[in-house]
Amino acid sequence: MNKKTIIIILLALITTTSVLAQNLIKTATTPVSFLKRDFADTIKIKVIDGAVVVPVEIEGQTRNLLFDTGSPLGLWQGQKEAWMRQFTTDSLTFDDINKRSRNQIIYQFPTIKMGNLQIENYPMIVEDAMSEFTCNRFDGVIGFNLVGKGLSFKLDTKDSLLIVTDRKKFFAEEEKGQPTAKYRMKRAYCPLVYVDSPFGWIEMVFDTGALNTWLALSQEDLDRWFQKNPKKRKLLDDLTLQTDTTINTSWGLYGLSTDTLVGRLLHFTKIKIDKLPVNDLYITTAHPTMLVGSAVLKHASLIIDAPKKQFVFMPHNGQDITVGNSETGSASFTPSEAGDTLGVLKAVIRKGSIAYKKGIRTGDYLIEVNGISIKDICTYMLMERKDEESLFKFRSPDGIDKVVKLKRTN
Repeated sequence: MNKKTIIIILLALITTTSVLAQNLIKTATTPVSFLKRDFADTIKIKVIDGAVVVPVEIEGQTRNLLFDTGSPLGLWQGQKEAWMRQFTTDSLTFDDINKRSRNQIIYQFPTIKMGNLQIENYPMIVEDAMSEFTCNRFDGVIGFNLVGKGLSFKLDTKDSLLIVTDRKKFFAEEEKGQPTAKYRMKRAYCPLVYVDSPFGWIEMVFDTGALNTWLALSQEDLDRWFQKNPKKRKLLDDLTLQTDTTINTSWGLYGLSTDTLVGRLLHFTKIKIDKLPVNDLYITTAHPTMLVGSAVLKHASLIIDAPKKQFVFMPHNGQDITVGNSETGSASFTPSEAGDTLGVLKAVIRKGSIAYKKGIRTGDYLIEVNGISIKDICTYMLMERKDEESLFKFRSPDGIDKVVKLKRTN
């Protein structure tokens, strides 16, 4: 692989802030064990915009965990429960989505049953900061440390199945002829892959916990990298369809971040996630982070081959992935401020988007979708998503109603 230009991004769901924290995660993962050998299990899963939610049994109850390659260990959404065992008196220090330093105790779950596989001593932290936004779609996160313990997975997002195995060559036949992406580990935490972009090779975290995200690019980082490179700056300008000052809302499992950012809309006719071609991709740069997200799994199943340290992509149509403008997002939403009585969700509209052309503006309130009143954020989040257009009713801050048809893309 000829990587003439390499931009290295070190980013994860948890950003640890000390060598002690790094060692603590490794130490917490070491006792994890499996009460099964030489096995392959198939589990029915739920797929949400490419993100994989796996049912597991904990203390006799079925719980749903998001399969998150961007997390180095597990997370439980909610409050500490009696059956959780504190792993150590030391605490893990990390930066949350708002870059505030936080301390978290690591707990162990006595047994997690995934299909017929029993996982012992699995480490998780407990956090309820995003419970109101996950809307009971999942109870927590299971991280990439299981791959580090030798398990390989197939995330079959076409047929909504998860296959887990400890057999080294179990997926060998399926992998033949399929595009792959070698990964390396960030400090033994989460996988980094190379993306062949018009700017050169970029190393990004492959984060299946980044819901409904293709590529997240940071305008701040692009400005810094290209400040002294007129050729790259011109290339960035040539790929820019428009520049807009907008509100960016990032929902992470550790909080909500809302910033007013200057972002660009870029059109990449072709990129590659290592050897996986992705065509006709529109992305914005109004993000604080850079990563590859779960949206790629809306179009391709994924094999995580632990012995080979590689991802194997299996496009659902058997060919290259072509995205097109339909997935750039007509509108996104941010929660209204506390005490706002006009609505619970406010629109964030990119200039030139379909929603913008239909008269919707940033700051308009979302009132209804297909006649269903939006009473809280979960009303919208849990609505069934289909390819066809939905009827959206917005209301401007000065009371003007606007009814338009839009595709639901987030």
